[in-house]
Amino acid sequence: MDVSAVLMGLLELCADAEKQLANVSMGLPLNPPADSARSARHALSLIATARPPAFITTIAREVHRHNAAQANSQSQQNVHTTTLARAKAEILRVIDILIEKMPGDVVDLLVEVMDIIMYCIEGSLVKKKGLQECFPAICKFYMVGYCDRSHRIAIGARQGSVALYDVRTGKCQNIHGHKGPITAVSFAPDGRYLATYSNADSHICFWQMNTSLLGSIGMLNSAPQLRCIKTYQVPPVQPASPGSQNHLKLARLIWTSNRNVILMAHDGKEHRFMV
Repeated sequence: MDVSAVLMGLLELCADAEKQLANVSMGLPLNPPADSARSARHALSLIATARPPAFITTIAREVHRHNAAQANSQSQQNVHTTTLARAKAEILRVIDILIEKMPGDVVDLLVEVMDIIMYCIEGSLVKKKGLQECFPAICKFYMVGYCDRSHRIAIGARQGSVALYDVRTGKCQNIHGHKGPITAVSFAPDGRYLATYSNADSHICFWQMNTSLLGSIGMLNSAPQLRCIKTYQVPPVQPASPGSQNHLKLARLIWTSNRNVILMAHDGKEHRFMV
């Protein structure tokens, strides 16, 4: 089965669902397009929750295809790209459902999920309002950090790398950070430093950010935007119970000043560090 064709077909049917289903709230009968939109929306939700990895990876692949076509200045866009552009609100709705119902599956593909979110939400809107206001669901994860000073998003990946997005340019860089899944990330209040922690390799790393205008230009040219300046070993945090979701809330990073951070474990134990 061509999963991409199925998902794009359903997205085409429900791309204008909000407009088509507006009459339902007023008690009016559904017309055929609205009925199709409602059925497609329901089917999309069922498929996504039944096979989250398939949904996320397929949509992320379509996003990459769209971005590559834009980068090549192709004026002739295929129907999938057109559908993708029209169905942004619907894609975000499904991602929101997956984060709420199946956070473990989302964390495994957090970079791909952020690629989708960055496509669906205008960078200028994130820059103006912040990630928390634009898409609060993704900010529930301790592996996601946003800096409102430099307008960058950091994602701690399961592979141990850090994905750094520049909201202004839409570009993303992947920097190898840890030897196992990253548990938490957080920007310093002034945006100069990024802290990352991995319970798998029992280390916390401090990265110096390139926050200058030249840094943004460098990001376009793939110049490194993070430089590891300090690393500390930390005793591993034991989960409260063997439950599958407990690893999502093992520990978080809380900055108390521009150079001081607390690693707060789920049981309340604290480890304090200074850059």
